Amino acid sequence: MLSLVLAILLGAAGGVLGADCGGGRACRCGDRVVADYVLPADLGPCAGDGLRVRRAVVLDGNGHLVRGRGAPGGVGVQVDGSASGARVVHLGITGFERGLRLVKAERVRVEGVAAHDNGDPAARVGYGIDLAGGASRNVLVRVQVFRNADEGIHVGSGAHENRIVEAEVHDNGRENVYFLRNHGNVLARSRVWGAPTAVYVKHAARTVLEENRITSGNVHVRGDSRDTLLVGGVVARGAVVLQRYRDRDAKIGLRAPVGTTVRGGRIASDGACVRVEGATATTLEDVTLDCPRPLELDGATVVTLGVRPGPPRCSGSGRVEHARRGALRVLDADGQPVPGVEVRRTDGSSVGVTDARGACPGVVVESVFTCAEGRMEETEVVLQREGRTRTLPARELRGELRW
Repeated sequence: MLSLVLAILLGAAGGVLGADCGGGRACRCGDRVVADYVLPADLGPCAGDGLRVRRAVVLDGNGHLVRGRGAPGGVGVQVDGSASGARVVHLGITGFERGLRLVKAERVRVEGVAAHDNGDPAARVGYGIDLAGGASRNVLVRVQVFRNADEGIHVGSGAHENRIVEAEVHDNGRENVYFLRNHGNVLARSRVWGAPTAVYVKHAARTVLEENRITSGNVHVRGDSRDTLLVGGVVARGAVVLQRYRDRDAKIGLRAPVGTTVRGGRIASDGACVRVEGATATTLEDVTLDCPRPLELDGATVVTLGVRPGPPRCSGSGRVEHARRGALRVLDADGQPVPGVEVRRTDGSSVGVTDARGACPGVVVESVFTCAEGRMEETEVVLQREGRTRTLPARELRGELRW
C-alpha cells in the first residue's frame, strides 16, 4: 500500500524525486539522463524541473516537447558539468523559468532545439537558453528561441568561446541575445528580431557578431567591453550603440567600450546608424550607413576606413578621423625602392616604415573632424630617414613618391 501511495504522489508531482534514466529506462519529470535517450512522446507538464543530463550522452527529443507548469525556479533541461561533451537535439522546451540551462558544461552540442514561452512575463523573469557557471566552448546550432519572458539566450559570466550559429532568436521580453562578462563568444549567420535590444554586450571581450540579419532592436555594446567585432550582415531599423556605463561593482566603476570594429555589411535606420558615447578606438570600415544621421558622438573618437559619413551630430566632445589604407612606394631618383623611411603623423604617432620594396602599408588619416571646432581639417605626415625629413599633406601619400 505504501509503495502504491508513493507511486501516485510521484506521478502527481511530475517525478520530483528523480531517478536515473535513459537507455532502456523511460525518463520522467525530474529524472537524471545518464544514457542515450530518445523521447517517445511529449514529457510533462512537469511541476518542477524537466530533465537533468548528467553524462556525456545524446538526448534526442525526436521532435517532442518537455513541458513545465511555470513553477518559479524550474528548469526544462539542465546539462551539468559532468555531462560535458553531451548532445541535445530535436527538442522543444516550454513552460519553465529557464528552458535549456548549461551549467559548467563544455563542448556540448545543442542542435535543432526550440526554447519558447519560458519564464514569467509579468515579472520579466526567465530565459530561453542560459549558459551559466562558466559553461564554455559549447555550440548552439539552428536553435529557435522566442517569446521568453526576459532574455532569449543568456551567455553569462565566465562562459567563454561559445558559438551560436544559424539561430533564430526573436520576440523575447528584453534582450534577444546577451553576452555578460565573458570572452571569445560568437553569434554567426543568425536572424534576430522583435525585442527592445537585439544583442547586448556588457563587460565582454572579443565578442564576434558575424553575418547576422538583425531586424529591429539595437546592437548595444556597453561598459568594459573590448575588441568587439561586427562583421558583415545587416542591422535594419536599429543602431549600433557604444556606451559608457557605471557598474555597481566598484572594481569596475565607470567604463566605456574599447576597440570596437564595425566592418562591412549595412546599417539602416530612421534615426542614427552608429551612436558612440565615451568609447575609444572605434573603427567603421567599409560599412554602408543608410540613415539620416549616420554617426552621433559624445566624448568619443571614431576612425573611418572606406566610408565617409557626413559630419557627425555631436552631443559633446569628439572627433572623426577619415583614413585610408596606405598605397605608397618611396623611390629614389633612379626609381629604386628606398627602405627604412619612417612615416608618421605630425602628432608623432607612427603610420609605418617602408619595407624592402619601398612600400608602406599602414593606415593614413587624411582629414579630421573635431566636434569642438565643427569643421574638417586636412592632416599632414612626416617622412624621415637618416636625418632627412619631408612633410606633405596626407592626401598626397599615395602612389610613387620620389625621395
